[in-house]
Amino acid sequence: MIVGPCWVITGGAEPHVIEDGAVRVVGAHISQVGLAGSLARAHPDETLWPARGRVLLPGLVNTHAHLARHLARGFEFRWPVDWDRYDRALSPEDVYSSAMAALVEGVRHGVTTVCDFHRSGACLDLSLTEVVRAASRVGVRVATCYGAGDDDPPAERRAAFEENLGFASQLAQQRQGRLRGLVGVRARTLLGIERLLAEALEAAGDRLAVHVDLALDATPAEPWNGGRWPGSALPAIWAHAERAPRRLVSLVHERGDALTGIGSGHAGALGRETELSWGSDAGLNAPPLPEPGPTWAHAGAAANHYRCRFVTGARWAAQHFGEGLGVIESGAPADLLLVDYRPATELSSRTLHAHMASGMLRAPVSGVMVAGEVVMDNGTLVTLDEGEVAARARECARRVWERLREA
Repeated sequence: MIVGPCWVITGGAEPHVIEDGAVRVVGAHISQVGLAGSLARAHPDETLWPARGRVLLPGLVNTHAHLARHLARGFEFRWPVDWDRYDRALSPEDVYSSAMAALVEGVRHGVTTVCDFHRSGACLDLSLTEVVRAASRVGVRVATCYGAGDDDPPAERRAAFEENLGFASQLAQQRQGRLRGLVGVRARTLLGIERLLAEALEAAGDRLAVHVDLALDATPAEPWNGGRWPGSALPAIWAHAERAPRRLVSLVHERGDALTGIGSGHAGALGRETELSWGSDAGLNAPPLPEPGPTWAHAGAAANHYRCRFVTGARWAAQHFGEGLGVIESGAPADLLLVDYRPATELSSRTLHAHMASGMLRAPVSGVMVAGEVVMDNGTLVTLDEGEVAARARECARRVWERLREA
């Protein structure tokens, strides 16, 4: 299949722009990138996915989401205990419907890979299966885990680790290339981080990565003199970097791990000090838009905006999926999105960051491909009935809300 003609943004740390370009996809990977006319003449019998002059970008990576919390939208939660009650109220069907609706929303915003953090105490041994079943149905990549909490009893923490290990082993045996298992930990105290991470690293060994949810009631200025942890074969992902003490951020860098910020606020002071990926948490499954105002006219801020959304998270995810995610080049996985953006000024490597910060990422996503398979075409999902997904999610949400009100 040939995707084009279009503006091709190659992605990566040093992106290039190809005007009137095209991409040839063979199987699940990109075979060639070049000018549309040249590729069409060289492969006249190839199927064409008409891009009609849109912009072609690498698929986005969401490095921290709670897919099962999508059904809480509209039910106002103010405190961590409220989210704990919600998680316990979920059935396997609720987890599946919530994950489906959240992933569909992500596809509509160009998200092709999601790192999910899950807790649902009533269905520990079933919930991760429902998350990946939803991902398979939608057609996207998902890495998921069940989070062990620092306030859980020891037996529950062990059960969570065992569930993660067994589930990841099952996925590996099934050779589910788009699906990965992780080891998850949720820390609500600085002391809890030290104990939990040591346990998680021991459980993960050299086969799995650790996903840390920093559910801290703290600020970056919080004093902390935590110890060091051993390195790991796969880098961990630390969510809610905006809550992490500066000392912890330094240790994360020493280990070679990745940091995720949530929402638009993470682009502040911490974002200027270190590279961050982005995560949706329990909110909108879409990358945050840049803050309005003259700040975004500054080249450095626009470049940070690009790296956060297209480089840092993709670099972390690539090590876990064994694929060169986040780039459009020969041999990379064909995870692509078409954006209906028509530049009115020069679009080149020199102006790309400014276009992304001021307009391109506000344009509608018209097409999405994951591993060479079209998931959305001309704004319509082709893998499922979006109306049925929404209707089923609303029904599950109604039942979950009733359980919460009765509890």
